[in-house]
Amino acid sequence: MFDGARLRQSWYTALDDAQASFRQLLTSHSSPEWKRVVASTDGASTSSKGKARASATPVITDVVLHRKYTQTGENVYRAVLEVPAGDASLSLDSWKSVLATPELRQEWDPAVESAQMLEMFDQATRISKTKFTLGWPASPRDAVTISRTFNDATTLIDISTSLPRSPDEPVYLRPSPPYVRSDVGLFAWCIQLIQPPPSDQQQKSSGKLRITCFWQHNLRLIWNLGPSTSLAQQLCAMTVGLFKTVQKRGNRIPILSGYGNGVSVERVRFQIDREALTLDYSIVPEDEESPLLSNEQGLDELHAIREHRRLTRCIECKLPASQGWDVQLTTKASSEQVSQLPWTVHATRRGPSPSASDYVTAEQDKVTLDVKHAPLPNDHSVLKVRVVIELSGPSSGVRLNGVPHPIEEVEERDPSFFMSQPMLQDASSTADLSFQTQSSVSTVASSPSRSSTIADRPQLVRTITERTAAAEKSIFSRVKRNYIYFSSLLQEPEAKWKRTTEARGVSIAQLDSIDPTLVVYRAEATFVGLGLWDLYSAVVTPGARAYWDKLYEDGVLLEDVNELTELWHFKTKPAWPINGRDAVVLKTVYKSPTTIHVFAFSADDPNLFPNIPPVEPNVIRTQIDLQGWAIEALSPTTTQLTLLEQSDPKGWSNKASIPQQMINAVAGVGEYAIKCGGPPVATRLEGAKTNDVRYDHERGLFRLEYEACSRRRTASDKTTDGAPSSPGLTTIECELRCDLDNWASSLDIVVDPPPHSISCLRRHRLSYGGGGLWLTITHDAVYSSDERLLTIVRRGPSGASKDKGLVMVNGAKVDVDVEELPEREVKNLTKQKRVKPTRVPLDQPPVLGTIRRRRAEWTADADKDGGDSSSGKAADASPKDGVTVTTPRYAASIGNFFTYAVQHATTTTQQAVAAMSPVSPSADGTILSSSIPPMQYALEALAYLQSMHTRPLTDEWTLVSEKDIPVHRKLAPEVSPTIPVHRGGRVLEGVSADEIAPVLSSYACRAQWDTRFGSAQVLEAYGADAHTAFVTMKGGFPFRDRGFYLASLVARESAGATPSRRNTGESEQPHEGRSAIFCVTASFSPDSAASFSANKYNPFGLPVGRVFVDGWILETLDPYADENYAIPSTRCTRVVAVDYAGSIPAAMNSSINATMPKSILALESYIKGISPSPSIRLPAAGVVVHHATDDGPLNKSWTLRRRDPNRVLISTQFNPTDKVYRTVMLLDSSTALSGSSPVVSHDKTPKASKATLNFQATPSRETLRDGRSTDSRTAPPSTHTDTEPTPDRPRSRDAARSPTMFTSRGEVRHPTDLLVSEIVVDSKLFPDGYELHVRARLEKTKARLALADAGNDGLAEGVLPMTCSAFTLPPSPLHSSGLNADPPPRHLLRLHLPTAQYQVSTIQDPLTGETRTAPPKPQWLTDLEEGRAIIAVEIRSATAGRATKGTVAIDGASVAVLSEKESLTVLGRDELLDGRTSKMDLLARSAAEAEQLPDKLQTPLAVAEHLLDAGAQTPQMAPAPDAREAESIAATPEPSPEASESGPQVAPAPAEPQAGDSPAAGLLRFFNGYPNTLLRLAGPMQRSVSGSGSTPEARVGGAETKTAVAVREAAGARRAWRGYPLSTVLVIALIAFLIGSLLRSLVSPADFVYVVTDPRDAETEKAGWREVRRLLELKYIVGGWDFQVAVVRRH
Repeated sequence: MFDGARLRQSWYTALDDAQASFRQLLTSHSSPEWKRVVASTDGASTSSKGKARASATPVITDVVLHRKYTQTGENVYRAVLEVPAGDASLSLDSWKSVLATPELRQEWDPAVESAQMLEMFDQATRISKTKFTLGWPASPRDAVTISRTFNDATTLIDISTSLPRSPDEPVYLRPSPPYVRSDVGLFAWCIQLIQPPPSDQQQKSSGKLRITCFWQHNLRLIWNLGPSTSLAQQLCAMTVGLFKTVQKRGNRIPILSGYGNGVSVERVRFQIDREALTLDYSIVPEDEESPLLSNEQGLDELHAIREHRRLTRCIECKLPASQGWDVQLTTKASSEQVSQLPWTVHATRRGPSPSASDYVTAEQDKVTLDVKHAPLPNDHSVLKVRVVIELSGPSSGVRLNGVPHPIEEVEERDPSFFMSQPMLQDASSTADLSFQTQSSVSTVASSPSRSSTIADRPQLVRTITERTAAAEKSIFSRVKRNYIYFSSLLQEPEAKWKRTTEARGVSIAQLDSIDPTLVVYRAEATFVGLGLWDLYSAVVTPGARAYWDKLYEDGVLLEDVNELTELWHFKTKPAWPINGRDAVVLKTVYKSPTTIHVFAFSADDPNLFPNIPPVEPNVIRTQIDLQGWAIEALSPTTTQLTLLEQSDPKGWSNKASIPQQMINAVAGVGEYAIKCGGPPVATRLEGAKTNDVRYDHERGLFRLEYEACSRRRTASDKTTDGAPSSPGLTTIECELRCDLDNWASSLDIVVDPPPHSISCLRRHRLSYGGGGLWLTITHDAVYSSDERLLTIVRRGPSGASKDKGLVMVNGAKVDVDVEELPEREVKNLTKQKRVKPTRVPLDQPPVLGTIRRRRAEWTADADKDGGDSSSGKAADASPKDGVTVTTPRYAASIGNFFTYAVQHATTTTQQAVAAMSPVSPSADGTILSSSIPPMQYALEALAYLQSMHTRPLTDEWTLVSEKDIPVHRKLAPEVSPTIPVHRGGRVLEGVSADEIAPVLSSYACRAQWDTRFGSAQVLEAYGADAHTAFVTMKGGFPFRDRGFYLASLVARESAGATPSRRNTGESEQPHEGRSAIFCVTASFSPDSAASFSANKYNPFGLPVGRVFVDGWILETLDPYADENYAIPSTRCTRVVAVDYAGSIPAAMNSSINATMPKSILALESYIKGISPSPSIRLPAAGVVVHHATDDGPLNKSWTLRRRDPNRVLISTQFNPTDKVYRTVMLLDSSTALSGSSPVVSHDKTPKASKATLNFQATPSRETLRDGRSTDSRTAPPSTHTDTEPTPDRPRSRDAARSPTMFTSRGEVRHPTDLLVSEIVVDSKLFPDGYELHVRARLEKTKARLALADAGNDGLAEGVLPMTCSAFTLPPSPLHSSGLNADPPPRHLLRLHLPTAQYQVSTIQDPLTGETRTAPPKPQWLTDLEEGRAIIAVEIRSATAGRATKGTVAIDGASVAVLSEKESLTVLGRDELLDGRTSKMDLLARSAAEAEQLPDKLQTPLAVAEHLLDAGAQTPQMAPAPDAREAESIAATPEPSPEASESGPQVAPAPAEPQAGDSPAAGLLRFFNGYPNTLLRLAGPMQRSVSGSGSTPEARVGGAETKTAVAVREAAGARRAWRGYPLSTVLVIALIAFLIGSLLRSLVSPADFVYVVTDPRDAETEKAGWREVRRLLELKYIVGGWDFQVAVVRRH
């Protein structure tokens, strides 16, 4: 036997060997044996690559991974990641804190389930146990490692390796089934702070941080079901995850930095949810000899001894000084004298030093907490101490037991780190190296026998039949195919199963399939009091089946195919008149911690399985397509058993008898497990194969026979001396599970030949790792290679209670390690609620899913500009699986249980009613209000879309459907507390976002691809294509169509800098190619449209629903990204939350919302079948909104900045059937008329004119050059905001200088014509040519415009002498026509007004004395300067016979289209491809609370007057811009006193107001949805409405507004008042009173009176009873008398 000193020395030796291996790997960095490994990534990583690059955050692809083959045949991987070292949170102390805390490994390693520290070996050495999720579907893996940390000022090294096995090993080194002990050869981290060269230091460069990881891990896997690249992705994700964890938690973790003589550390635990460090240690008598065993030599050993003596009876902790800490210290001892020994706590912090190094600076950010105890009174006393250091509030400091504790500043002393000099030299030698190598063809070809990616696990094992590789692959594919079928049947929704029968607690259901030949049955039952492994052993043990299956005869193991699959031959007894059956099945078992899948199918191929027995006479072979058991743990005490069967018994028996057999099987398994317990079962066999398995239930005897198999061996654990063993010195391990609670109280085991070692571990039956007794029997493969091995397990003799739990092996007692659970945890596990686990396939470990989920979280964190620390802490405090146990609510008494049952039944009933009832508007906390302008709802929806666009999909989004398009759902309270938000996305290839947006905003186009769209009536227009409309949507049979009052807006997101007064030019232009476009629609209050006649836009009185948000997010993908999409391509996302209200149930409403995102498919097919419609560039359609940030709430106010005061887009329409495009714009010249300050704009086209319009002529090369050199420092008048004051003087000298005569180059500025509009036309839409028609109207008043159809708008041709110039646009990679081989088909049409000739200054000829002046201004120009113009441009196909190739007709005049070369010469590429984003109105969020919405979005520019009510069709004045706006920034417009004092307005109500949506009236509302036809034809009744909010007319100031309001009030009052004669009112009131009394009498109790006239009749009780029903009753009329009117019935 070994003593303790030799055991500890062996552990140090293992650590020394790992350190030597690390040094060898570190120094061989340039060896050609390192081969580059490329980890493949999925689409999620590539989609977030650009965002991660922008924020300098590393991603998985930044990790450089290499692999090296060792002499032992194992692989060593090296992962290198380099990041900037500028972040202060990435100090080496932060890295040390994270690496020294094992509990945090589950956060940064996706392959780790949990980790904990077992023992503190010394100050720098620790022993930890790690549980991995790897190993599925066989058994999970774990590892016990010893770790040591070295560090100096610039380097941190952490080395870990597995502990060697030895006879005297502690309990935690013994096997812990079902976990299999894996071997960690080397797991090392090297963190290097690489300083920049002296040249970079002068530039204040912060250097870089190199993270290097060496990974050598033998998982002891034989059966590899995962992809070959999963390990590469795991290592890369682990490296990035460690960086993220250090960045997130590095300065929030306290660590135990040291302890000295007289201190025995017993337990160190860090709780992630609380962010608390718990230290349990004991003060023991001091050892004078100081038995400190370590491998340090020289100065390192001297330093360790010095620290050990300095910290006598003391512990030292390091706390980050930037956080606040709450320290709780408690002591406990056997005597009160010892427990009250004094102790002192000192909190120190290093003082500032002017010449401090980086390490000293990091030390200054740490608080050193020393806890020193007084000496013990004698050598027999022990003091137990517990110290809990928990992160407290945002304030820094230390609180000791609730009292603030002072922190002292001390002088600098020697740092308490240590590192051996050779290690430091080896680490420093790699500081200047580059690991950025590239994978080449030669690298792959250098090892042809191995995979080019990762071949980290052995290949599949061949059996004794010497199968070929093709045969093994065929078996594997059959198993995989059947398991996919089995798991898909388990995941089928409940609606696909039709229940047939239920008996003995088992429910039978049949798969509802359209194929009558496909008969699949499912049997389900839930068992209370049984564990997962009890049912598993009852199902798979052949002898136990004879108990619960009365027809079972025998089961023979034909072949052990591999670790998971076996070939079995089962026989059943004959039952007259049915013959006996048999079946040869291939059975496979997949296991996970909470679920076990056992599935089997018939094997009939003799080529693959030559040992299949022939069919015996009078026996029929059953065909089993699938027979699968799913055992799922719902809680520690409840297990659900599911049986799926698809088989054909053949012969006379039909499939009708299968359900009864399944009932007997499932119920029999449960009854057997409850009555007899779980029989012994072999859970794992390594290095051997099974020959025979037998179980005799009557005798209680389990027999397992197996033999060695060299092809199933893996590398064994390390030996005692720490050196790896050779491949030939392997072991055979047999793992058994027995039930010592019910099956037997003691065990008598016989192992022949005797085993090399045996370990027993007994867990509580409620333990998460699996209750029962777990035995691990180990054989030496050298001595057991030529003989069969036999293990027999039988019940021990039932004797005294002291023999319970006794395990005898070959007559000798074996020690049993017991894992006990605390009493409180047992109670919590007993009361834990049932939770059905998510049914996921078990054939792959969940590492890749963890990587994808963490990658999405990293992307979300990288997209955030800043987060609240409290929210981050709340997110960090989320409990992890298996770490904390939450005490559930439990009914402790019969009364509470009854209350719980009633509440559960009531809740279930309410949920069922709610699913069939419409959503009540009162239940939805967001009621539409007329006091909120309509566009405010659209802006709130836009803000939600922006915030959602910046965040990726998280676990909060529930997957609804994966068919065609993945649709997710989430309940967003900021949108609606009752209606969930649905979203779906798809990449549309071959089209850009600029081509899709016009199709979405056009109602005529939407009618072509949206099957639910009905019609639309535009009500108001606010400019820039922002409008309100009444839209009808199809409800679907049997529901009526629905109407919606919608406000729509199109916004383009810009990622540029925040707008300012000095920078409002073209900062968005460089980003317009890849910026997202938002098409937003949201409902507004119907009362806001009260001035319109509902009988006109809603003649059928459709019910009104509500659109909380209906938005489209269009984002053109980067053509140079890694995605293999066509150029261009657009990521299209639709977000929907619609309440159809009325009689539509909530379930139907949710179903409609789930299908609406799938309309992207219809949009894709439609848009790819047409040519792009014309689009207008100037005046700009839509607004520009800045990139969303998370630095404030969503209820901030908005500001709108008009950057083009002269042109405003009113509306655009496109009819795809007739191919007619029509746009209406407003040309307003009042803002350009100024006499004090000239007008300077930032357009790339030249500007001219001193005191007139902002003109532009047909440009030449010279004028373009002059125009582009305009001084950009001067703010144009178009860059005014509604909330900024007007400055009194220019900001600078340059701003006051007049640029009208000379350019910035000193050249003379020439007058230019006025540019009216720019329109882009795709000539593919008009193959026969097209023509333009321009109609206009001049008006001097500022009356509100009327939205009308062509011909009814009062516009005429020839009003303005419009000229047109046509150019050919060059190809663009972001346009679908830009990559065609044909000539560029897109044209740019520019419409001008000839104003330059009238702006020539008066000049006197010095030679002749002649005065030359401009010609007199025509009348249209004079009217234009004094008023404004409404211009309509119509583009349609050219008339037959008038089309000419290469020309465009405008009002009958032909204009030649310049070629691409000529266009580039005249305008230039920048001017041709300029999207005019700089001319779009700028919409931004503001912190000001003075105004919630800009005035320009409150008052419409145009109104559909043909839809107005008769009393509201009074001309209204449009808001005229203030004259000071032409000079500089306009002041905030003040509300009109007349408008504010007008009071509530009288307006007609909608024809059919929406009824209340109470659930009780759902069926009645369904019939009320169809009103009487006569009432519909009679027209809606008008009523008077007194609204709290102002109508659009009331928001317009001026005398005209006041007069119009008065006229409307009078008209509304006349319509609302209707007189009735007094007699009619009295008669109706009396009739109503009598009817009410009659109804009341039917429900009120009756009075019975016995009336007799002769006393003798009373004695005989003959007929005399009267039943009195009161119709009217007035009590206490006079003197106590009541007045009653009643009806009497004789009996």
